[in-house]
Amino acid sequence: MAHKSSSPHHLLGQLAGHWSGSSKLWLEPDKLADDAPLVGSIQIILDGRFALFLYQSSVQGEAQHGMFTFGFNTAAKQYEASWVDSFHTNDSIMFCTGAEIEDGFQVLGSYPDPTGGPDWGWRTAVQLQDADTLTLTAYNIPPEGQEAQAMHINLKRKK
Repeated sequence: MAHKSSSPHHLLGQLAGHWSGSSKLWLEPDKLADDAPLVGSIQIILDGRFALFLYQSSVQGEAQHGMFTFGFNTAAKQYEASWVDSFHTNDSIMFCTGAEIEDGFQVLGSYPDPTGGPDWGWRTAVQLQDADTLTLTAYNIPPEGQEAQAMHINLKRKK
């Protein structure tokens, strides 16, 4: 599948490779709960239409694994993603949609409040800072709406 150099699918292609870095986690606003190494790989699948990010890290010493699949829906003109991991999403799939931002894209999903209240939002920004630096920053959005940083993954491409 041929893509213009400025297309969303071209961005996906630039993300392919093996990555390593750190994953910071906030369980409460402005209170860093954990900072752990993270390794992963991004594979471009289905003729360049989607990217599959498989990764491993830990939270407070316990191993964690995750899968973030994302692509650009040309009919709906939006980024779409699904996220599953062994810490945040438990046994559910978080579906997200969004738009282009500087150097990448952002998507918004939601998850149920474990105490039975209204769903919370989860916004994830994916930015390719340069050819070898990738960041994923996620924000929790409580029902009241004041979002707070929940996760920041800073990755370098492994050569």
